[in-house]
Amino acid sequence: MPISVIIPAYRAESTIGETVRSARAIPEVSEVIVVDDGSGDGTAEAGRRAGADRVLVLPRNRGKAAALLAGVEAARHDHLLFLDADLGLSAENAGPLLGELGGRAAMAIAVLPKGSGPGGFGLARGLAASAIRLFTGLRVKAPLSGQRALPAALVRHVGLAPRFGVETGLTVEVAHLGLPIAEVPLALTHQHTGRTASAFLHRGRQLKDILRYALLTGYGLGWPALPTSRTALRIALWLFAIGAVIAVGAVATPSLSGLLAAVAACALLAWLPSLWVSAVWLGLRKPNYLGRLLPAAAGLVFPVVALPAVWFSLPQGGERNACLIVVGLFGLVGLLDDLFAPRRQARGLGGHLLALLRGRLTTGAVKALGGLAAGLCAGLLLAPGQLTVIALDALLIALSANFVNLLDLRPSRALKGFGLLCAAAIAISPTALPLVGPLLVAAVIASPAEFAGRIMLGDVGANVLGGAAGLGLAVALSPWQRLVAVLLLALVHLAAARASLSELIARRRLLAAVDRLGTAHLAPFETKGRERRES
Repeated sequence: MPISVIIPAYRAESTIGETVRSARAIPEVSEVIVVDDGSGDGTAEAGRRAGADRVLVLPRNRGKAAALLAGVEAARHDHLLFLDADLGLSAENAGPLLGELGGRAAMAIAVLPKGSGPGGFGLARGLAASAIRLFTGLRVKAPLSGQRALPAALVRHVGLAPRFGVETGLTVEVAHLGLPIAEVPLALTHQHTGRTASAFLHRGRQLKDILRYALLTGYGLGWPALPTSRTALRIALWLFAIGAVIAVGAVATPSLSGLLAAVAACALLAWLPSLWVSAVWLGLRKPNYLGRLLPAAAGLVFPVVALPAVWFSLPQGGERNACLIVVGLFGLVGLLDDLFAPRRQARGLGGHLLALLRGRLTTGAVKALGGLAAGLCAGLLLAPGQLTVIALDALLIALSANFVNLLDLRPSRALKGFGLLCAAAIAISPTALPLVGPLLVAAVIASPAEFAGRIMLGDVGANVLGGAAGLGLAVALSPWQRLVAVLLLALVHLAAARASLSELIARRRLLAAVDRLGTAHLAPFETKGRERRES
């Protein structure tokens, strides 16, 4: 397996020579590429004298990621070894990374011995480790190690985060694809920057680049493989959508507009902490349809944001209490299902009810019974004494919740379904807006990460959204309109019980086009054997 070594270098005139010669001594290495990142000193010439096969000189300093990408484009071989320029004679010890690459790992990372000299306070390293743990669940020993072996095709597929975000981004993006990563302790040494003013300035730049990557990735607004123009477009569309929901609230009442703006601000602040609670504290990660292990209950943010908003904003009465019950109870049973549902259990609503009749209580049955109870309570509060209307409201709320939950098998489907139900309710009667508005804003906040396929809303998210949309329909529709809505939702459930919902969507051109809208970029790195059947 021939290897191309890529060494990004910035003002490394004193160390690059030894690093190049030592890298050349690794048996599998076929070429050594030095990329001078606009050093303006003798770094490039020192690399040539040491025997580098190619020395690329960037006209100005563009950062480590840009230097690595230039080397990747120039590399002649399919497998790469990234080395820092200050490894010196110890670079020869990086050889074991290549053995891991040829075996069980898609990417191998060197873990360097703890340095003896004074370093920083670990802020950049801690932030990088926390970002990796949040997005992937991995506890890594060397989140900032630049010594990595991986295929060139993988680098081109995932891209590289700008400047010093490159190592954090690589670890997250490779793990995001569901590919194995190995950390290998190696006797490598590099120069310590110490605690000088320039050293702290360097670490400050590291911290900024890692934070930039973490925020863009966490909110689903950008990642290395996404061009800067597309990132800017996603941010613009996201801000427009937030503003549009707030503007719709202003059409209803000025006070509602202020409430939705406050909810948007709270959802923005609560998004990453709630993701940390669900993905790290609760350990909720599940494989999606591409086999990628993702944070699986990101929808926890919906009840966290919506319950206080409803409590403090709506006047006391049946509608407020009904909304609190629907959001709270659906959130609770959804979270229980996320936490305790076995990987293999009864399939569909009918399967859970059949298991219950046979004396086996599944988490899905608990969710169904809890959802029906929430619907009945809401119906009693909305139409006390009207038994037929109460029954219709209960069915409408429960079926809406399960409808959105059925859609939550692929990225963005649940949000699209929720948006469709909310749009119908608001178009028929603006009285539904105060009930669904807070969740609509929170859904917009979560939408970039969901459309990017980097999170899963989970039952706690899908059921809360669907239940709230059903409540909005119950408030907006007349009794006859509710009956029609219940029948339509029942038909959807019957069709989904007879065939895969994904197959039904794929057979209809319009539905397939809507399904791909915003998610067409999602594809596995290795198609063969990586897709998993939905359950």
